[in-house]
Amino acid sequence: MTTPSSHPRRYTRTTETRIVVIALALIVIAASTAQAQVARFRHITDAVPGKYFDATTSVASTFNPNKLKIGFNSGLDPLTFEPTEFVAFGNRLATDTIAFDVKAPTGYYVSKITYSQFGSGSTLRTSVEMGSATWVVAGHAASLGTFRSDPGLSGTADVAALRLQVVPVSITLSLAASTGSITVTSANVFVQVAPF
Repeated sequence: MTTPSSHPRRYTRTTETRIVVIALALIVIAASTAQAQVARFRHITDAVPGKYFDATTSVASTFNPNKLKIGFNSGLDPLTFEPTEFVAFGNRLATDTIAFDVKAPTGYYVSKITYSQFGSGSTLRTSVEMGSATWVVAGHAASLGTFRSDPGLSGTADVAALRLQVVPVSITLSLAASTGSITVTSANVFVQVAPF
């Protein structure tokens, strides 16, 4: 019976070590590249503090940092006892604007911005509720849509041709109901960036 020489074993360990080192280097490069592509959301404000949109609780998603989860108020206004959430019912209106800047990381520009909102409305036959959403992205105004009982909508602004590192965004949402009700319960903004 022959024993294997130590030379091939040393060669195998050296090769395995090189493969592990290369794999770790690729993981570090991929992680730093992914981290470098994260946009930031800055200067978040809303037009009606204490009602509807809530700038103070609007934060980037922990699962996808390029997604801004827009905050909403909840509860009752202590002075009027009316709800502070984004809802319209009984001949009431609800309107607010949220504004912020999107800043691409160094070496990148903002290429696309997508806004999505979700909610519900009354489904009774005699219900009358409606709403609309508009936005201004990099100085260009556009309609996101109008709706009746289902306030869900989504819109994308392709700003790649502008090659801007900082893009100002403002979103205005309006709800109205004479009978029935309509509410927006969540909204988010997703940003894509591209290298210069």
